[in-house]
Amino acid sequence: MKPFLTLLILLLNYFDIHSQTDIIKVDSIPVSAGASIYADNLENLYIVTAVNDIIKYGKDGVKLATANFKVLGNVSWMDVSNPFEIYVFYRDQNRLLILDNLLNLRGDLDLESIGVSQIACIARSYDNQIWIFDLADQKLKKYSKDLKLMTESAPWNTLGIRGKISPLVIRDINTSVLILNDSSVLEFDIFANYSKIKLRDTLNNYFYVNGQLLFLKDTSLYLYNPFAFNMKRISIEIPAKCRQFAIGKERLFFLTDEFVILRPYKE
Repeated sequence: MKPFLTLLILLLNYFDIHSQTDIIKVDSIPVSAGASIYADNLENLYIVTAVNDIIKYGKDGVKLATANFKVLGNVSWMDVSNPFEIYVFYRDQNRLLILDNLLNLRGDLDLESIGVSQIACIARSYDNQIWIFDLADQKLKKYSKDLKLMTESAPWNTLGIRGKISPLVIRDINTSVLILNDSSVLEFDIFANYSKIKLRDTLNNYFYVNGQLLFLKDTSLYLYNPFAFNMKRISIEIPAKCRQFAIGKERLFFLTDEFVILRPYKE
């Protein structure tokens, strides 16, 4: 009986050790210079390399899929807000690709065919359609996937928006649409009607987290509450030479020239 008990204890210890090892989360992923990153709410990380390879990593740091559509040129922007329907925009060719969760091609939309040739930025709408800012006529537009115009804003130069018109990031948060323009976050309703300035600051990206705006400024991370008009600095160490950040459900991803560094995050 004693040898049996000894063997049982050894087996239990073995499985206990390995079960603990299996749940250890990676804290960094090596990258080459010139990469950019995106993250979805399932904690998946997407790295776009300098040669436009799209690489998807799971929350455990394991590579899940790769894709490359080099014939289309440089990846200008990705929207991974729906992990099962990923948007990839190629400004050089004015094309929007729709990929599945394993980066397989599921759609290829030629935006030139609808006469929209000067797209500043693009995003997935909450109902899986497409938001576009058209620089040619300075309008925010929503299209269906069959490229039918659903709604559009008035020209921005008629809306009293201060500063230059140079939208960078569109984020549809279901109840409204937020656009980063000239260091300010502007709010539109879901019908593309201009509402107000949500935040004015010096930023080049932002994320909407539980009703608040999260952004990186200088070497610190800030959270702004637009309802209380309150801004607070997040006490988290920003890696040296951080070029970009992204957020998953409970993790932050910081990009340097050599690594993507992962840090836990809870508001």
